[in-house]
Amino acid sequence: MSNVINTACPGCKKVLRVPADWVNKNIRCKFCNTTMQIKASTAPKVPTVTGVTDAKQPQTANRLVSTPPATSQTASQTKPLNSPIPEVANQNPLDFDEIPGASKRKKKAGAWIVPAVLALVLFTIGGVGAVFVLKFANDKKPTVADGSGQLDPKYSEDKKETDSPKKKAPASEKTGGEKGTANINAKFPRRAMLVSVHNYFYANPIQYGITVSGAKNIPKLVDFFKNQFRVPGDQVIHLSDIAKDNPVPPTKGVIEATISDYLKTSRKQDRVMLVFIGHAVENDGKVYLAPIEGDLTAPAGLIPLEWLYKELKECPARQKLLVLDVCRYNPAQGFERPGGDPMSSKMEEVIKAVPEGVQVITACSVDQRSMETDGEPLGVFMDAFYTVMQKGIQGKIQKVSDGIPVEEIFESIKKRVGEVVAEQGFKQVPKIFGSIKDNGAEYDPAEKFPEKIKIAGAPKANPESVKFMKTVFEEISTPPVKATNADSSIKFEYLPPVPDKFIKDYAVSNEPETELQKAVKQARVELWAISSVDDKELPADIKASVVATRNKIKVNLNVLKDGYRVPGNENTFKAGIEKDEKEVALMMLGLTEALDALKKLEEKKDEESKRWQANYDFVLARLEAQVAYLYEYQSALGQMRKELPAHDPKIHGGWKLASTIKLQGDSAGKKLAKESNGILEKLAKAVPGSPWEVMAKREKFTALGLEWQATK
Repeated sequence: MSNVINTACPGCKKVLRVPADWVNKNIRCKFCNTTMQIKASTAPKVPTVTGVTDAKQPQTANRLVSTPPATSQTASQTKPLNSPIPEVANQNPLDFDEIPGASKRKKKAGAWIVPAVLALVLFTIGGVGAVFVLKFANDKKPTVADGSGQLDPKYSEDKKETDSPKKKAPASEKTGGEKGTANINAKFPRRAMLVSVHNYFYANPIQYGITVSGAKNIPKLVDFFKNQFRVPGDQVIHLSDIAKDNPVPPTKGVIEATISDYLKTSRKQDRVMLVFIGHAVENDGKVYLAPIEGDLTAPAGLIPLEWLYKELKECPARQKLLVLDVCRYNPAQGFERPGGDPMSSKMEEVIKAVPEGVQVITACSVDQRSMETDGEPLGVFMDAFYTVMQKGIQGKIQKVSDGIPVEEIFESIKKRVGEVVAEQGFKQVPKIFGSIKDNGAEYDPAEKFPEKIKIAGAPKANPESVKFMKTVFEEISTPPVKATNADSSIKFEYLPPVPDKFIKDYAVSNEPETELQKAVKQARVELWAISSVDDKELPADIKASVVATRNKIKVNLNVLKDGYRVPGNENTFKAGIEKDEKEVALMMLGLTEALDALKKLEEKKDEESKRWQANYDFVLARLEAQVAYLYEYQSALGQMRKELPAHDPKIHGGWKLASTIKLQGDSAGKKLAKESNGILEKLAKAVPGSPWEVMAKREKFTALGLEWQATK
């Protein structure tokens, strides 16, 4: 225990026992809420209050002087903190609002005004003070014999002046138990698991914030669980493809195994939180959560909510909270891939059937989505959740036996979401279902904590499979159809191992390069040549050819914008749009020539190995999809040049091209999109479990339609 020294509060004058290492820190009196700063003085030596003194420390102690810090904040801004132990509250953010920067502020020239006003106030209330002096004149408080005026270290304000011996404080008060306040060293019986899925294989990506210093992002939530909510560090885990410390693909097997371990190993005295950020879908009256490789149209590869509810029900923990941030949708991105449909009434009905003793918070309600906006890159709900978690539990000292104030957290989140949606003009109302059934065990500091939470079920990578997938991706790599800010790349180490039969049947051939293989490579060159990818990031096998093609066609690679700002001069703006249309036409020229060359060689496909037959089909479909997209883009530019899309000047500052499933442009583009989709669907079925299946399904689910959406 650290040394403790007596000092007096400048507000209520009560004697406080303060740890010696809190000198020069800003604290708040728990009796009257007066904000003060503890400073050391050169007073005579004073014996320290009960505690173990390190033999290495000098056998003297400074006298402490309590002074109000130079701050404009008043004590009335915070409610008094109650505690059976007459100590100053520690600086844990769970216990009280900190006074940031007060100790660092310099005194100004007019600093004498504050003590002068304070003296006048004290003089005014002197009469009241006299009453208290008379009332407690006979209450003699023992002092030490060194003449310093300090109280005897054995005296404390909560001790009654009787001759009866003082009772020994129960162990719970020392450790922060049922009757004690939060001890900074107490290990709270809490656990937290955050599952977030972002770069989906076959669904819309989900934003995770901005990964720069000071910005909001998902990985920071882990720190809030630890610090603001007092969850022990080894009892927190973030399972995600973008986790800061240990990114792991949140596949179906990994998510299920880790959640199951997490819940089953929880103790009866524990309070557990489980947060899921990702896509969910309702199919035939059942609700499923989507892992990173989940196909939203195939329930067999998804995670049934009924399974998760069963695991939660069987979890022995004292308190259980599930947060579902599903139905995520970004209107500026649109339906680039599946995911983001509004919550159906059936989905809410299934979610609402919460097991007894479990509480569930959802990000939205029926016919609503969990919206992602330009101002809230985490999503409106998760942005609010982040803010509430960052502030922590306000207004009270947390005890280790206290429950997580779910209702208070929910109301704060709901209020913040309401403020955002009211400003931006859409509907999103979070909901809460279920209730606590406190039938767990009481807090027991002697019970051993569960082992450190670990990610379970992650299969070890097969070197041969990884090598095979890498070579296939290199041979058929193409840029995204639509440029996007989200990381849409597939990490082949995340994929299930390729069966040995595929590796053998689709092995690399050492035969001389054929005319068809050259045509496939040239098609890839044309696709990369019109992408906005920097020269140094181009695929190594075709880099020189791509650079040469770019120099030849001299196309502005930034012409394929994802949006425009509201123009100051409409005529000048539309003239610029016309120039963009001409640039897009030049892009289409090289692509259509490569497409014609590929189609002419279709009859020779059967002469190729299985590997190059699959390569041919994929690149042909990918080329058709790109040309279809450019047709759609041209049509969108034509609409813009004809008439500016609708927008609210008070809210919107421009437009973005959002993806839609249905194409709205030229009929030639619609025909090519249909042909591409058919080839991809056939390829995926022909080579299940292979890299071609993954790429084919991914491109098949990519929406090629476009529409203008007003944005900030």
